[in-house]
Parts: sequence; structure tokens; C-alpha cells
Amino acid sequence: MLAGITVWAAFAETISRSTNTLVENQNLIQKVVFPSEILPPFLCVSSLINMCIGLPIVILGVLLFMFFPDLLGAAEALPPLADPSKQPTMPPLGLSWSLVALPVLMALQAVFTVGLGYFFATLNLFLRDVYHLMGVFVTVWMFATPIFYPPQKVVIEGYGWLLTYNPMHWLISCYRDILVFGRWPDGLLLLQFGAVAVLALFAGSRFFLSQKPNFPDLL
Repeated sequence: MLAGITVWAAFAETISRSTNTLVENQNLIQKVVFPSEILPPFLCVSSLINMCIGLPIVILGVLLFMFFPDLLGAAEALPPLADPSKQPTMPPLGLSWSLVALPVLMALQAVFTVGLGYFFATLNLFLRDVYHLMGVFVTVWMFATPIFYPPQKVVIEGYGWLLTYNPMHWLISCYRDILVFGRWPDGLLLLQFGAVAVLALFAGSRFFLSQKPNFPDLL
């Protein structure tokens, strides 16, 4: 859970702050030649730095439970499936050389969040209520992502499509593979998220740059 919260907090902070960043910096945008396109990436880097402070705490927690497994207590049993061979099990905790893949995940996370940041920052100039609705949107997305509950329960209850079409589930699963279970991230999930991240950056930046000449008037 801590691994998921750490990643989600960085993502949510970037999206929420980027949405209103053009409005907050309207004095710079209206009065001087200011490269407004640097604002979402700046906020993203700031959030990733905060996340880097939290990741060692996650690693320390994994080490603690590795050496003192009794602290985990009795694990909650998942509902049994009709086919016992398909019953999901929790892999053992561990750390390995897979930690070297963290920069790749962070780079893809930055591409994805900056792309969304560009889109929502521009959309907020046309519809100012976007900023106020962003908190609700992020909260709903968070609870639709397996952070506080195991993803296996979602599949068992028949809502596996929430995981199939949720890019943040793909990303957090890859982070958990590296940070919690000491294994390399799932290649398919990584490829899927990379494709969505590049698409988000392309669409978001195109929308942002196409409207940039109108920013002074919209502000």
C-alpha cells in the first residue's frame, strides 16, 4: 500500500497543480515573453523529487518485513475460486538488481503526467471549473486503482476491466514488482504504459502549443 501511495501522491500532485498553473502565473504570461510550456514539467520534476524521498522509506519497510515476517500478522484470505489452480497468491517480499529499472519507470511516469498536465492546464482556461473538479476526478481514479486493496479481489468480483484499462494500475504494478517483490516489471504492462504515456504527451503538448498564442486573452 505504501508503494502505491508514494507513486500516486506524486502523480496526483502534478496533475492537480498543473491544472491551475497557467492561471496562477498569469502575470508572467500576460506581461513578458515567458516560456509557459516549462510549467507542467517543472511541477512534475518537483513531485518526482518528493517521491524519491519516499521511495527509500518503502524499501526500508520491505527490508523490515523481510527480516521480521511475523510483523505482517495473519494475512486476510481471498475468497476461494472454483478452480483452485487459479487462486491468486502473494509472492514473497524481496529486493534485487531490478531496482536499476526505477529510472525507466520514473521517466515514463514523467512523460505521462506532463502530457496530462499540458492538456488539463489548457482546458482549464476554457472551462475554469476543471480545476475544481480535478480533486473529485483524482479521488475517483485513486479508488479505481488497487492501492488500498489487492488487485486480485477486483478480478474475483468481476471488475477486472477496471485494471485492464487503467494506466496507473499498470504503472503502480511495475513499481511494486521492483520495490516490493524484487522482480523485473511486467514487460507487457511496461510497453502498454509507455505507449499511452507517449500518446498523452503528444496529444497534450499539441493542444497546449496550439492554444498558447491565445493564453493572454484567455487569462
